[in-house]
Amino acid sequence: MATTSRIFMTVLQRIKLLSILDVLFILILVTLPLGVYVINSIAVAFFFVYAFYLNIKTKQGFHFSRLGYFFVALYILFVFSLIWTNNIENTRLGLERFLSYLILPITFALLHKSKINKNLVLKIFSNTLVLYAIYCISFGVLKVLRFGDKKFLFYHDLSGNLSQLNAIYLSVFTSLAICFLLFKEVKSKKDYIKATFLMLFLLLLSSKIIIATVFTIIGFRFFFTITKKINFKKWLLYLPFFLIIIALSSYKLSNRIKVEFQETNLSEVLETKDFGHVYLWTGFGLRAFQVKVFFEIVKEKEVFWLGLGLNNSQDVLKEKYKEYNLYPGFYYYNFHNQYLQVFAELGFIGLILLLSAFYIILRKAINTKDYFLLSFIILILVVCITESFLWRQRGMVCFIALALLLTKKNNYILD
Repeated sequence: MATTSRIFMTVLQRIKLLSILDVLFILILVTLPLGVYVINSIAVAFFFVYAFYLNIKTKQGFHFSRLGYFFVALYILFVFSLIWTNNIENTRLGLERFLSYLILPITFALLHKSKINKNLVLKIFSNTLVLYAIYCISFGVLKVLRFGDKKFLFYHDLSGNLSQLNAIYLSVFTSLAICFLLFKEVKSKKDYIKATFLMLFLLLLSSKIIIATVFTIIGFRFFFTITKKINFKKWLLYLPFFLIIIALSSYKLSNRIKVEFQETNLSEVLETKDFGHVYLWTGFGLRAFQVKVFFEIVKEKEVFWLGLGLNNSQDVLKEKYKEYNLYPGFYYYNFHNQYLQVFAELGFIGLILLLSAFYIILRKAINTKDYFLLSFIILILVVCITESFLWRQRGMVCFIALALLLTKKNNYILD
């Protein structure tokens, strides 16, 4: 009875620490992995409405951060692209889809003097990712027992248990949770246990580039920052456990890497004029082909400076797929590269605006020695190489919301 009472009081104290702003921001983050986009959009809308109300109530004025200015400038470029796009309807729909680039910076401008409990928000987000991981693994195990196929514990088959979620996106969210748990100034045994479990989950998700990035970030942090504080004898006791985790979870990952190396013929991808519907594509091979046709599109359409117009590259890319006789299932694949996607639709100017936003975040992380912010921007920079991450609801809201939160001056931290 006494134990139950203590747990209840602890939960109650945590709830009291949360303001309405904290709760609304948490809702934005924890609804990102859910399949129904409208839930996340509603969370963003409530956050904006409450910020507007709070601004009027407290009379705190209106002030954009430097990063906020770049997001708004990017959205203004979205609007101006209506002038040169050859499909106004596509661009109009894009303006609706990408409203987060305008709404979230305005929200933070309204809240420039308000405080958000960054640490507690990220802690709840990380704990939620643990629950999502348990959910996915549990359903994966049940499917393995039912169908006798191990594939349900790996990659898209594993992440798909959570509203058909793409493994790459769930890998990014999981990686952020891992970095937060490991880079906190004050860490508990529970934090290490949760981070270890999420590492196992990340390995099962089998995203090669995300796994390599996360372990590189953790490695640099470990060897160059906290080596003097580490009890190596204690960590050596954990080493066999980590090796067992890697061995158990790397089955699917190693097979995927093997296939990429064995099946990708780069010269063939770059030189073939007619692939046919049965050509065997690997992830790397397809992305190399997309880089090739990107340069062809920029040259043929003469869109170096301003691009084709927001949300207007898919039709042109589809024509390229047809020209090279790819299987029709690929016709709706985008560039799978955020840098190419921005350049194709908004030209060199759009790419410069996006890279400027990245630079502001990176500089802030380095100047403040904020290792979580640094890991965040590194993950974004890397995932943008293989995915049009910021052109999808989950990706854009995750990036914009966390970037504005983590660079906000009036945050406070409670452990």
